[in-house]
Amino acid sequence: MKTSNFIITCILALSAFSLGAQPLNRSTPDAMLESAKEAESTGNPYAALEFYEEVYQETKEKDVNVKIALLNFELRDYKRAERLLSRLVLRDRKSEYTELKFWYALAMKHEEKYADAQDMFTQYLSEGSDSARIARSMIEIEGCKIARKARQPENLLINNIGKKANSPQTEASPSFSEGTLYFSSLATKEVITLDGKEGDWFAKIYSAAPAGQEGEYGEPVALGTQINREDWHQGNVSITPDGKTMYFTRVQMDNNFVKESRIFFAQKGDDGWGAANEVAGVNGDYIAKHPCEGELFGEKVLFFVAKIPGGEGGFDIYYAPKKSAGVFGLPVNLGKLINTPGDEVSPFYQDGKLYFSSDGRPTIGGLDVFESQWNGSVWSEPSLLPVGINSSVDDQFYTRSADGMSGFLVSNRPGPNNLKSKTCCDDIYAWEIERIKVNLLATTFRLRWKGEKANPPLPGCTLQVIDVTDTDPTKVDTKTNNTANNFEFTLLPEKSYMVITECDKFQPDTLTFNTSGVRKTTTVEKKITLRLKRKPKPQKRVVQRDEPIRLNNIYYDFDKAEILPDAEKDLQFLVNLMNQYPDMKIELSSHTDAQGRDDYNERLSQRRADSAKAWMVAKGIDPERIVAVGQGEKFILNRCKNGVDCPDEEHRFNRRTEFKIIAGPTSITIEEEVEIEDPSGGE
Repeated sequence: MKTSNFIITCILALSAFSLGAQPLNRSTPDAMLESAKEAESTGNPYAALEFYEEVYQETKEKDVNVKIALLNFELRDYKRAERLLSRLVLRDRKSEYTELKFWYALAMKHEEKYADAQDMFTQYLSEGSDSARIARSMIEIEGCKIARKARQPENLLINNIGKKANSPQTEASPSFSEGTLYFSSLATKEVITLDGKEGDWFAKIYSAAPAGQEGEYGEPVALGTQINREDWHQGNVSITPDGKTMYFTRVQMDNNFVKESRIFFAQKGDDGWGAANEVAGVNGDYIAKHPCEGELFGEKVLFFVAKIPGGEGGFDIYYAPKKSAGVFGLPVNLGKLINTPGDEVSPFYQDGKLYFSSDGRPTIGGLDVFESQWNGSVWSEPSLLPVGINSSVDDQFYTRSADGMSGFLVSNRPGPNNLKSKTCCDDIYAWEIERIKVNLLATTFRLRWKGEKANPPLPGCTLQVIDVTDTDPTKVDTKTNNTANNFEFTLLPEKSYMVITECDKFQPDTLTFNTSGVRKTTTVEKKITLRLKRKPKPQKRVVQRDEPIRLNNIYYDFDKAEILPDAEKDLQFLVNLMNQYPDMKIELSSHTDAQGRDDYNERLSQRRADSAKAWMVAKGIDPERIVAVGQGEKFILNRCKNGVDCPDEEHRFNRRTEFKIIAGPTSITIEEEVEIEDPSGGE
């Protein structure tokens, strides 16, 4: 719930002398009471609170204590307000302070005591008499129910941007552009006392750059006088996505009340920001604030906040069509789907979505951030953003980066250096959706020999990791470790990967896996065991037509047409065989194992078969004599089908290239190489 009339919530006081009263230590209770009332009427709650507290010390009057409790709530010291209101409400045997139950419930809600707050709102529904508060209590009860169930997403990170950028006073309206954060601030460490000696106490627009420590920003620097006009408050800065136009407001105050607030704009050139000019079309005899450029009905518009007669109540969000730089058409209210009898503020538009803060619908705090989707003609029902973005207090000025993975917001949640209470003042917070990473830790081993109890580490290997869901076949992450057997790769969630392992004197190996369902950063471990290449010996064999013959040495680099050297020997054997039998026609088929998606395996095997055929055609074989067929994982030769957990040694048996005679001779005699036991005793 907003508590100050200022364009940004600030801590402002009038001195006792400026109120026409005597110094506190010489004032009578009646004089101090008059000073308190005058401070309230001029919008100076801190001064009023000081006077009321002095009066109460003298008189102990309950009605004065009521004023103190409500002023603490107005100044967003919810902890103290709750404590004071609890004494008044819970000791109220004569039912004098029934209306305070509403404020007591709100204070408990801001303190995250949602169950107690819900009970107190329910009591007020049956006992209270103010129709507006009764209607509000029904909304607040729904908000408490939502808050009791809500949980912050694990991958949502929220950080205060640091004490250098966030002063003890209030900061607002962060807008990030071209590596620089712009925002408005009073940038003071003290309560501002309007006693004629306050000096330059006006809010300005500042810029700050990221500091050395991650997530924090350095000392802010006020923009020049072309933006920050003397004797005016500047605020509500918003920079267009192209970084070329800045919108902001200039405000004149009457004590702590906004007297005038109008929207301005400035454009950026080679020398920086140019002179500011008032926006035409959206300013009027009302408070206009929180500008943000967006798009509706295929044209640029300016969203902004105003309290124009005929609206939905409180501050509403409007839009005005853009005619030219700084010139807009008549304001149009966004209507009841967005605006409520409460306040809607700080709109931010991106890619068809409007983000804004509201206290006129069920929230988990005061002002909460909502989003609504534009479908080309109407807005969707606004939905509440998650805990973390929203809190038990006020959350507004939400922004997003272009990729939607980070941004900023303003909140009075407990900060590191607030001037008064822990929740008095607004700070800027950075939010980020943690970019989930999957760390692949792969280790290579050789198959143990007879007498060895375990597979020994195998250094000197090369691993290729390919994202098979990426259409670009050149994106291959390759690493070689000549001294050890461990490899680390960073992968992404919701992807399918293939790992190809090669090592001198060992048979290559391929494995596939996916990262579907990963919701937080994790590590995947894969152990890869390679077989030593066997020494072959020739053996004659009679092959019948339609009998598949396995070619054991054909391996491929992923998605490449080139034939590897190990494959050339078997393919040359086929070329020689077809030259020997000129009327022979063959089917050349490639098979994969059952790991990975079926559709991908089928495409992979077809590419492999086509590349083998292309190699043979280049050697002079008529392409009509070769039928290349990618069988994928259709013909699994062992138990390792989809869903069966098999070691890679068994999966490897299914990764093969075969040929068979489909025309010509009914049988031929071939000499093939048969593996024999490794002389070192390999199993």
